[in-house]
Amino acid sequence: MSTFLAFRTAAVALSRHPKPIPSAIFPLLVRGLQAPRKYPKNHQIEQQQPFVQLKDENGSLGPPQRPSEILESMDLSTHVLRLVTSEPPIVQIFTLMEDKMRQLSHKAGKKAEKQKQSRGHILTKEIQLSWFTSGQDLEHRLSKIREELEKGNVRVDVILNPKAKVRNPTGLEMDEQLDEIARRVEDVGMEWRERDRRRGSATIFFQSTVKREPIQRLTEEEIRKRAQEELEERQKQLQKKKRREEERLQSEHSDSTSSTP
Repeated sequence: MSTFLAFRTAAVALSRHPKPIPSAIFPLLVRGLQAPRKYPKNHQIEQQQPFVQLKDENGSLGPPQRPSEILESMDLSTHVLRLVTSEPPIVQIFTLMEDKMRQLSHKAGKKAEKQKQSRGHILTKEIQLSWFTSGQDLEHRLSKIREELEKGNVRVDVILNPKAKVRNPTGLEMDEQLDEIARRVEDVGMEWRERDRRRGSATIFFQSTVKREPIQRLTEEEIRKRAQEELEERQKQLQKKKRREEERLQSEHSDSTSSTP
């Protein structure tokens, strides 16, 4: 009888549709898994492409081979194997300088394209404070308003709210505070619509008057200089890491010898 009940319980469990994983729990299950890189390098390529074709300096493609076979013949302290297209999987060998320059050039191009696409699109930000905000807090809020307006292509709605159990300022006092805020940012923004005042609060609407300068494309020489600086900084970090590891190993060795009878 007990065998029959166990069998029936298992059968019922298998016949049920599995419950979907809650969206709040799913990210926890995949935490630690990284999205595949679009243009992986060196041993990262093997995780995405079991076979690749090597493109030489003349643009000719070699026969399909494993990335590890190409890496075995390379000096990775001076060169990089980079996946340049995934369909079909094609790789190229670059010097560290060439690879860094390609990355910087691609990043600068994306930044310029993003600015071009956002041209004419006005963002709206909102900043709130009370009628009784003063001192450093007021200066901080005014600085924030100015900072947003200086970006260009932006509108900032500044809302002044009443404070609980405190007498609201009179209409004249409200106007004086709004005028003072407008005066403090008049070199970077202008009021573009009528002020809105209701139930003890008021909103003043600013639009930036700052013209955003288009991002200038870096010259090849500028890219080369920046790439050299980043590579040198990277080399310094690697040397520091190596020294720390050597010091750690030396310390462990000293501890082990001193504890030996």
